Amino acid sequence: MTDQPPTRPAYRLPDSSALGAATDKALNNAERAHEQLGRVMAVVTAAAVRDILTGCKPDAPFDAAAVELVEDADGSLFPNGRYWTMAGDERTFTETVGLTEAGNGIHDMSGWTAYLNDNTRDVWGPLCTKLTDRDGRPAYALDLAQAATLPLDPPAPATPARPASAMVDVMVCANDRDRYSAKVDPADQRDGHVRPWFDLGTVRRIASVSQAEAAEHGHGSFDTVHVLDGTVDRTAHAVVLVICWMYLGGERHERATEILQPNEDGRYAVGGHDWCWYALDGDLNPQIPFQPAAV
Repeated sequence: MTDQPPTRPAYRLPDSSALGAATDKALNNAERAHEQLGRVMAVVTAAAVRDILTGCKPDAPFDAAAVELVEDADGSLFPNGRYWTMAGDERTFTETVGLTEAGNGIHDMSGWTAYLNDNTRDVWGPLCTKLTDRDGRPAYALDLAQAATLPLDPPAPATPARPASAMVDVMVCANDRDRYSAKVDPADQRDGHVRPWFDLGTVRRIASVSQAEAAEHGHGSFDTVHVLDGTVDRTAHAVVLVICWMYLGGERHERATEILQPNEDGRYAVGGHDWCWYALDGDLNPQIPFQPAAV
């Protein structure tokens, strides 16, 4: 038999760039979907524990700080009925609510905890404390308070910095006193306030002022900026951290700290629009909105 070369490809594929873009989009969507699934199921698990202990009466008092979850062979978690009170006492649902109610509750809760698996581990893992294995399987104590307050939606992707070419040099101020040199995109304004980008030296000055004001007037009234310096493999690095102290202990505690990422020129948008930065003209008068002469 003589081999004959094919006259045309067996099948046609999309353009490689389009296929690559579609692949990246699909993977990103899947990752975000897994993160939201993990968040929702962690909250639902905390709700299930409350329902078991209160007989599905949301306003009834109950005492539970953590619940034990065991990892199955497929990587998913299931409850074994053990939990801990706020005082740290170990108990079981059966002891607290009876065999029938405990059995029904654990069965229902297992339907939700099954989604706490390898796909969602990045969400539930930080909420858990590793325990001694149960019958050769990994076991964890899920912190119910942390799970219950987990935001259902993942944080929105960070907005990429605008190109440096769109920036103009300007003096900015946020408190009618301290002025700093920055670069600003005139198109990036909110209610006339700008989003300034500062070099690292200026960030250090802002950090010093913010920490001094917080020390004098109280941390609940001021966000503080910190520049942390370190060396890795003989290369110096700086990390810019902003702390919103008033968020600590409240519903927004997860947003209390923020690590700022530099743009392509190594500048940092300290405070963004939230600090209500405004541009100054040549006579150091406020320009709200900002209208540079060159625009």
